[in-house]
Order: sequence, then structure tokens, then C-alpha cells
Amino acid sequence: MKYQLDKSKIDDIPCVALYRPNKDHYSPSVIACFIVSDDWGKQALLELKEKAEADILVGLQTDDHKYESLDIVEGVIRCQPDEVNDVIELLDVRSASTMIGIDVADVISLFECGNSFQFVQASATGESEFHMIKTATYKLIGLLTNAHNTKGALVGMQSVQSLPLESMTYVTEAVEELLYGDKASIYYSSSSTDELNTFGLKAIYAEE
Repeated sequence: MKYQLDKSKIDDIPCVALYRPNKDHYSPSVIACFIVSDDWGKQALLELKEKAEADILVGLQTDDHKYESLDIVEGVIRCQPDEVNDVIELLDVRSASTMIGIDVADVISLFECGNSFQFVQASATGESEFHMIKTATYKLIGLLTNAHNTKGALVGMQSVQSLPLESMTYVTEAVEELLYGDKASIYYSSSSTDELNTFGLKAIYAEE
């Protein structure tokens, strides 16, 4: 494992946190996220990692600019400005269901698959749970077409109640068939939502 996770911190501090620049104090987290901008210089990022006692730094890039300081971070996730909170929720696997068995170490392992990542998401509404799962999965697969040769991905499932094993299997088989699961490291998580009659899928994948 390239990034050495301090196991003693796993139960003591938050899994992930989003930080803003120019703060006197940063509360600790395992994964320190920040929105990529010119306000974050190389020195500021090094201080962030030290003050937050973070194992890795992850930038969330919401524009197309190139930033010189990004070579010191473990990963950069491209997303839309209104998707920042969705990315944080997906990375925060500690709040996800333990049924799938993912943990913080798995998320850190994902960032060993590359440095540049893309975030995508899809959702469906309706009365039939299976119909929603089928529709959202179809939408997500369409968004993942460019990722078929990825080395790693994290896929999160979100529903009002815990998903039965058959539903999870439907999603995982569809994703792995597209992403050539035997060649890619694919991690899954599940979490709850208070939106009735809604099923959502979120994914982060390593770009080539």
C-alpha cells in the first residue's frame, strides 16, 4: 500500500473533511479534501496536510484550469461545482452501510490507481424499487463508458432502506462487466437517503 494509513486514527477522527484556505486551525481527518484554486499554493497544502494530520490530500477540481501545486496531492477528482458535497458523501465510507465491508483503507487504496479521477452520478425515481435500480444503473453505465479501461473505481448506492443482496448484485455485475472487473480495483458502498421513491448511484473512477 503506497499511502501508509495510521490505523490508530481510523476510529478517532472523521474519515473525510472539506477544508477552506487561510484558516488558523484545521480539525483532523484521514482524507483532507480541498477545492482546487489559486488560493491553495504548494506551501498551504503542505501545511493543511500537517495540521489536519491527514494521510492523503485530495483536490476537487470544478474548472478546467491547470494548477502547478497539484503534483503534491494524492488525487484530483473532477466534478461540477454543485457536486462537491456529493463527492464528500461518497468518500465518507464510515457513514455508509457496513454490509459491503468497505473502509477508509479501501478509499485510500483507490488513489493508488492514478492521480486524476472523474466523478459521475445518476438517479431514478418511481414506485418500483427494481425499476429504479435498473434505470439508475443504465444511466450510470452510460456515464462510465469512457472509463471502461480504468484501473480503479468507487461506486456508491443510495436508497431509502437497505438494499437486498439481489439489487446490489445487479448493480455490481453491470459495473464490472463494463469496467472489466478482473483488471480494475472496484470498491462499493451503500448509504441511506431521506428522499422517498429515489435510488441514486455515485461513482469516482481513475482516468487514463
